[in-house]
Amino acid sequence: MVIRAKAGEEIFRGAQKNLREKEDFKKHDLVEASKALFTFLLGIAKHKVKNDKKTFTTQQIKLRGADLSEFVPPVQAALSVLPSSIGHSRSSENFPAFVPRMRAFSTKVTVMNSKAKPKKITVYAIPAGQGPQLRRSSSTNGHAQSGDAGEMHFLVKQEVRGDLRKDARVQDLNNVINRLLSGHGMGSSSSSSSGGEGGKGAQQQRRRLHLRTFSVTCLSEDCGILEWVPNTDSLRNVVMNSYNAQADPHSTKRRGRRIGAFADPNLRRTYEKCQDMYFKGGNLSRAVEMFDEKFLSNYPPVMYWWFIQNFLDPHSWFEARMAFTLSAATWSAVGHVIGLGDRHSENILIDTSSGGCVHVDFDCIFDKALLLPKPEVVPFRLSPNMLDAFGPVGADGAFTGGMISAMTTLWNNRDILLSVLEPFIKDPIIDWKKHRNHQKQVTKGNAGTSKSETETAKRHIRMIQGRLKGVYNLENPNHKTIVRNDSNSLDQADDMTHLLPLSVEGQVQKMIAEATNIENLVQVYVGWMPWL
Repeated sequence: MVIRAKAGEEIFRGAQKNLREKEDFKKHDLVEASKALFTFLLGIAKHKVKNDKKTFTTQQIKLRGADLSEFVPPVQAALSVLPSSIGHSRSSENFPAFVPRMRAFSTKVTVMNSKAKPKKITVYAIPAGQGPQLRRSSSTNGHAQSGDAGEMHFLVKQEVRGDLRKDARVQDLNNVINRLLSGHGMGSSSSSSSGGEGGKGAQQQRRRLHLRTFSVTCLSEDCGILEWVPNTDSLRNVVMNSYNAQADPHSTKRRGRRIGAFADPNLRRTYEKCQDMYFKGGNLSRAVEMFDEKFLSNYPPVMYWWFIQNFLDPHSWFEARMAFTLSAATWSAVGHVIGLGDRHSENILIDTSSGGCVHVDFDCIFDKALLLPKPEVVPFRLSPNMLDAFGPVGADGAFTGGMISAMTTLWNNRDILLSVLEPFIKDPIIDWKKHRNHQKQVTKGNAGTSKSETETAKRHIRMIQGRLKGVYNLENPNHKTIVRNDSNSLDQADDMTHLLPLSVEGQVQKMIAEATNIENLVQVYVGWMPWL
């Protein structure tokens, strides 16, 4: 880490020296100001909050020789370089001009409730192209003013165990996948589509498939700034705020608040007793029966009603539910291919204005969730409330169709995806042994040698290649460590689905079956809340 920091300093000094020799003092001052900006943001990220304060104030940043509006704001829309402008204009014109620029930081910083205590910061925006004199006169005003175009919000955080560079790389991959799904000529998916009305229908559905992305900018090895995703709430909060309007007003099954009451010690203890039936007693059938009796029967899903209560006219209700279904299908397909884990109910956000879902926290990828003390043995999250939100047919309708369309696109463009993923996997800078999961880690031995890391990278690539050819290769590690003593136990040697390639339709059906299998749900960590 120290060596890379020194190398970065040398690059900065070399750039400034080169700019001084060319007498380009404007860019020289901009480079110098960028160091001050990084220092300011790192200070907020590393700020230690005392007495569990929810907010604190910070000094307004002062940049010498440059203005904050000269920096491109770290939002997804602004960081998309315009291909037509490359090589034909100044670097400052290569980015979209319609994105507002930053005027000043608010002096008030909000501390979020999660364990890592990330900070939410506000930046006051001004229209792009505003006069420099007006910008400079208000750049030190850390409050809203009449000429502002609005506000930008960001999350600044310091990672103790995780690595935000993984999140940044996954966002890059998601942007590539979005181009493939939109059919903008990056791959061969369009050529493999069948003709006629069926082919047109598949293309139209694929155009509705989309991964909502956000900017992740790394400030150092353990700190970064993330674009705030507006109008979103966690899956858990959405369920807790839902209620079944047709249930008896005094029924305990009417409101979703009981379902997501993770702080309830009785809820946790009951679930852990279900797990003990299998983990300690080897009786998975009894664990499933107890889970069904204590949770699935007592906590019926209510998320279907959230869409009815938040999208009042029929058209907006239908569109919101369809947006949720298709976005969930797309994330499920992509998440399984890259082995995305740690999909607890706080890492899946719901856009309260459109109904679409957004996934966050991409630290636990390439099947790392299988190595946790309580392995995450499902390919993706497809819990009861999600199925309830899909409608009466559950996963058998638009969700299955969306997954088939998404997987077909990924299959047909496997070479493109592997060309993006292979450098990512083999990146020597990223420590794949670190991840920020909330479960206690079990450390075995010292860090691996370069040889073992190479073998791990090759194994990851083989795993992804198999999934892009129809192989369901997500193997449950509990099958090797726990001996079942119930009569319904299945000899794992008889299950050949992890060896044989399936069709796209067969692979999707297999993934859905595994994601909704109660035998799998009862094995995951209590914080995952599989009953929700």
